[in-house]
Amino acid sequence: MRIPLGLVMAASGVLATGALAQTMTAPPPPPAPGGGMMRADANGDGTITRAEMIAEAEARFAAMDTDKDGKVTATERDAARDARRAQWRGGQAGRAGGGGMRGDPDRVVTREETVQRAGARFDRLDTNHDGRLDAAEIAAGRPMRGPRGDAGAMPPASPPAR
Repeated sequence: MRIPLGLVMAASGVLATGALAQTMTAPPPPPAPGGGMMRADANGDGTITRAEMIAEAEARFAAMDTDKDGKVTATERDAARDARRAQWRGGQAGRAGGGGMRGDPDRVVTREETVQRAGARFDRLDTNHDGRLDAAEIAAGRPMRGPRGDAGAMPPASPPAR
């Protein structure tokens, strides 16, 4: 019994395609408008208030402060970062690059510093001083990328709304 070579090749191609389709994973969903900051939009109105931004910062701080001593150490920060990366990679742990806290990997961060930093960031991004960040303001506040992908300067800080 002879089986034509073309038929064997076609059948093996169909089988290989099926096997490849089973091993491929779905791509991650596209980012929400405004990027990751929009997770601070607690009421879902498409804008972020100063109170929402500070509440999100406090929630992130509380999640990282595993020993609940009011301070986040480098060890706690690294553990939180590794957990996020593992979640993003579907449970696969691993580190990609260094990190640390603005050049000082051993720096301890307090809740008050976290709240102050979130408020200052909100004030810098709220360029029209309406007390809300919309997707355009958030996008404008993202670091500029140079030809090599390095971050450039952030927009200048604006005075807080009165």
